[in-house]
Amino acid sequence: MPPTGSTGELMTDDGRAALERELAWADRESDDLRLQMDTLRQVTASEVERGWTSPWKSPDTVDAKVRARLAGHQGYQALRRRQRELDERRRMLRRVLEEGSSS
Repeated sequence: MPPTGSTGELMTDDGRAALERELAWADRESDDLRLQMDTLRQVTASEVERGWTSPWKSPDTVDAKVRARLAGHQGYQALRRRQRELDERRRMLRRVLEEGSSS
């Protein structure tokens, strides 16, 4: 029996290929977002390291301060929201593709 999509209709080879392309695109965008978030985190950590001269400074306290700054960083939070959306979309696409393969 040919594979079906999430709504139960038959999944064509073209439909499957389109889902696989969309998943590959989402994977690439996700990788790009992770790189952007890592860069922002590194820049923020560098700023904290340079500007914070406290006797209480430790890797844990620096990390806490970085997380606090990023929590208020609109650009970083927008990237996190987009990452969550992409993660959900990728899960759904994988599920549809797996359901189509097992039918």
